Amino acid sequence: MATVSDQGQLLVGFKASQPARPEQPAADAVDAQPKRWNLRLPSLRHTALVPPLGKAAREERERQRQQTTVEDAKQAFYETPAGRARLAYKRGHRLFQYELEISAVGPTLIPGPIGSPARETTDPVDVLNSVTVEGWKLVTGKFVHSELRNGVIGCYLFKRSQKRRLAMNDPWKAPGLVR
Repeated sequence: MATVSDQGQLLVGFKASQPARPEQPAADAVDAQPKRWNLRLPSLRHTALVPPLGKAAREERERQRQQTTVEDAKQAFYETPAGRARLAYKRGHRLFQYELEISAVGPTLIPGPIGSPARETTDPVDVLNSVTVEGWKLVTGKFVHSELRNGVIGCYLFKRSQKRRLAMNDPWKAPGLVR
């Protein structure tokens, strides 16, 4: 067994004397005593200090953070009705179907025309209009009461319409969000 002396030298083959163990108290006496935690915090003198980041490293970290934020916003948009309609149009689909829970329309991000900011809405008509400006014509809409989804569901079928397509901004690039 190896031990380290007070001066930091390694002592090989040195056996430290074992303190005598007191007799174990009765179980009731152990429960009556408050428990003490024997924890030691690490000393700061043993940890290496991290040097502060240089200007280039800070700028790179900020650029990566902004890029991640933009990617998250882009992904969130493509999960909205207008985003799904834009993807379907770009893929060349002829039909687009969308279901909207009328009784529980949450805040939905819809793009604005080029030069104006995106906005959030809870109005089902605004949501449907955001699909039509992406290049779709509403062919039919049906309302179905669903016990499973606790309310009324609007089922809409759109057909591709190039003349209805307007140039809309990308909400993740837009200057601001209007609520």
